[in-house]
Amino acid sequence: MEVQTKFNWKRWVWVFAALVVFGFSFYLQIFGSSYRKVSCDFCKIRFQSELNSNWIIIYPGLVGCGKKCPLALEALRQFRNRFPKTEFSFYFLVTDPKETEEAIGEYLAYYQKSLQITALRSSSEAEKRFYRRLGAYLPEHEILKQRDEHGTQFFLIPPKREFVYTLPQLKEKDWVKIQNEILTHP
Repeated sequence: MEVQTKFNWKRWVWVFAALVVFGFSFYLQIFGSSYRKVSCDFCKIRFQSELNSNWIIIYPGLVGCGKKCPLALEALRQFRNRFPKTEFSFYFLVTDPKETEEAIGEYLAYYQKSLQITALRSSSEAEKRFYRRLGAYLPEHEILKQRDEHGTQFFLIPPKREFVYTLPQLKEKDWVKIQNEILTHP
């Protein structure tokens, strides 16, 4: 008795499709960058009190956040420790306009023991729209703030203050690519 096996082409198409998707994902992880560069019209004026040699890193977060913000602020501290020769200024962009200065101070006090981080508030509606466009979660209603759900974008501003780089994570490879981009295209 001879058993003929029928070629199952549908299964092989799915296997091929899965391999293509996996391969593309792997390619993006290895060779792709996870940041984007956005022109910033107000950065020179907004951060004019900072030293011209400092890189500015902004993390937009919610005061009282117990999930993502502590991890992100720890990532800032570790990032600073990995690059001790680079001068950084760190800002915590307060995303809730109703937050009191006292609550902000209390929340940041713990992190300020190991990281010089300053609270930052949007100074205009245009600035608020800009941060939203970059991916900052800026809740307008109290119920949205209570959800404690927001993104984990970091905003990196080079010393010339012309652009903002948005990064979902502070990865060393992105940092190196950004520095090389700035050095080769001043």
